[in-house]
Amino acid sequence: MVPDRSRPRSAALQRRARLRPGRLPLPPQVRGLGLQVEITEKFRAFAGNTAKQTAPIQLGTSGGWSSDLANGYCCGGTLGSLIQVNGINYILSNYHVLESDIVSGGNGLVAATGSAVIQPGLIDVQCSAASAQSVGTLVKLGSLPGSNVDVGVAQAYSGMISASGSILGIGTLSANTVSAALRQPVKKSGRTTGLTSSSISGLNATIQVAYENECAGGAAFTKVFVNQIVVANKGSRFLNSGDSGSLLVENVTLKPRAVGLLYAGSSTSAIANPINEVLTFLGGKLGGVATMVGN
Repeated sequence: MVPDRSRPRSAALQRRARLRPGRLPLPPQVRGLGLQVEITEKFRAFAGNTAKQTAPIQLGTSGGWSSDLANGYCCGGTLGSLIQVNGINYILSNYHVLESDIVSGGNGLVAATGSAVIQPGLIDVQCSAASAQSVGTLVKLGSLPGSNVDVGVAQAYSGMISASGSILGIGTLSANTVSAALRQPVKKSGRTTGLTSSSISGLNATIQVAYENECAGGAAFTKVFVNQIVVANKGSRFLNSGDSGSLLVENVTLKPRAVGLLYAGSSTSAIANPINEVLTFLGGKLGGVATMVGN
């Protein structure tokens, strides 16, 4: 499986992770529930809403770390949604979209708290941060490799993000969340594929994802995630490279509730962290209760 940011080449994926069936021994049942093993191709973590917006911007849009370029590539993903902790608004995305440059190698830099986060991401402005706009500053949380979530945040600049947390094609969210359920209709809005819908095809999945140490960099670590949400992604029509960081929500017209945070996928399946686990992690790191911005 691959956590995904995109590079400015259609066939190139910034992060590479893989699920290897047979490498992880699985029991026939967990907590009385039968397990089903599905053989897939490699999963890729992913970066279609690429235009530069007029502030205040809506989310579900192209974005990323302002210096996310190295080794002849620049990378980007999706600024997914807005959360709040202690009255402060933060842009929600993935670790591997915002802060996974952890070596000074190809660009002489590492991602650090206070670094600018931009819209659109570098991949959509010919790798020139001057052609994008700063919408927040990175708050480095280091969710990986230690935790069970791939999450990163930026503190939003005043006036740069829609105060309602509106997401392109989705609108304002509910402030409440909902747990995933099998065959539940869901949707998301992301950099590459825009507004798409599907249904949940699996729960409590165990997956293995390989992460790089910078844009187009070398291997950093391999992470095994447990209790993940699986979404049907036939032909990569629901999620594709660059959609990482998109918020997974229930497929209702008004004020949908958040279900998960998308971060990886293949041409058959997309993977999300359960949203309540994401919010619990964020609250612990940021020193308060983390909530979705919505009504």
